[in-house]
Amino acid sequence: MANPLPQEEKLYEKIAQENISIHPLVWELIDHHIRNDLQVIAVAISNILLLPNWFIRLINSLIKLFYKLTFQKGTPPDIKRSSDKALERIKKIDSFLRKLKKETLAEKE
Repeated sequence: MANPLPQEEKLYEKIAQENISIHPLVWELIDHHIRNDLQVIAVAISNILLLPNWFIRLINSLIKLFYKLTFQKGTPPDIKRSSDKALERIKKIDSFLRKLKKETLAEKE
């Protein structure tokens, strides 16, 4: 994850030891409002990556041009690299939520 907790595994152990749980209805809400939205975002990003390479290069060129025209500081984002990083982050968030659900589901599935 972007900023893993230094003691994250100990937190999972504490959850197990203290039998900390989250009601399945809460998980249903989390799944609906967070995980479903993450999937929609992932699909949208994946659709961008399906564009032909020449089109992505054109978009990157336009972004660089707009950076110059508007005197933006820093390096302009690269669509492919940014999209790949976003998809990677979505996978990590989804993995985290699955692990947390497994550890805290009130009625273990």
